[in-house]
Amino acid sequence: METKKRKRSSARFGVMYGILLGILVLYTLSLIILLFWTLITSLKEPLAYSSAYRQHDLGKLIGFGDMTFSNYAYAFENFIVTINSTGATINIIGMFGNSLIYAVGCALLATFTPCIVSYLCARYHYKFGKFVYTIVLVVMALPVVGSLPSEITMVKNIGLFDSIFGLYILKANFLGIYFLVFFANFKGIPYEYTEAAAIDGASELRIMVQVIFPLASSTILTVFILTFINFWNDYQTPMIYWNSYPVAAYGMWEFNRATAGMTGRVPIKLAGIIIMALPILAVYAVFHNRLAANLSVGGVKG
Repeated sequence: METKKRKRSSARFGVMYGILLGILVLYTLSLIILLFWTLITSLKEPLAYSSAYRQHDLGKLIGFGDMTFSNYAYAFENFIVTINSTGATINIIGMFGNSLIYAVGCALLATFTPCIVSYLCARYHYKFGKFVYTIVLVVMALPVVGSLPSEITMVKNIGLFDSIFGLYILKANFLGIYFLVFFANFKGIPYEYTEAAAIDGASELRIMVQVIFPLASSTILTVFILTFINFWNDYQTPMIYWNSYPVAAYGMWEFNRATAGMTGRVPIKLAGIIIMALPILAVYAVFHNRLAANLSVGGVKG
């Protein structure tokens, strides 16, 4: 009887896994097809593509005819944003520079702030650590809708509006899922490492920096990469708090809204999107093995 039950259970799990695998395969194919279409269309001659679209000529829309790389040159040259406060313009190079300043700085602070706080809560047994852990869970569960006006007012009153340091301070918080990721990671590191370092005369700061953090370096690097990608694609926060220094994501938003002239053509827009995505593709090409690794909320991952 038990053997028959195991076989039936295995059959059910086999069917379930087969269905899930089929769904994942279809989802993956849909993404690949869309990416392929984006790349091919970005190389289409804009006027020829518009003509084929009006005529519903599917062969010309998805074919390899009328290909040109001039779309990328045009998108690069016209990737320009006017700064509302001064009336000056900024090109794509300047926006990429602003994006690096914003994304790298915010990613560093958004990574190491929860890392250090979670280390203190996980490795030291005191009641305030439990209180901090509870606060993180409560804040994650509560909605924050409607907090933007008061936040803007506070930033203006303390003189940090339209300042990169104001953005850095806003992002230097430990509230969020990454606190839990670091907390579980530090909890999983055996205390024998700490005790051995303390016996050798290492200070608490040295134990944290030279012993524990290297053991959690895989998690720290993965979180930094993920937060960097998130900030690179963020246009809303810089648009609100740092509006005199447009970032590339905001430039892409303005570029996508444009309807006049050649900028309004679909191939030109898609070429601009691919240019915008190049830094992220470069990051993925360098760190794809790291991003593909498990980001676990328990245990030590090397």
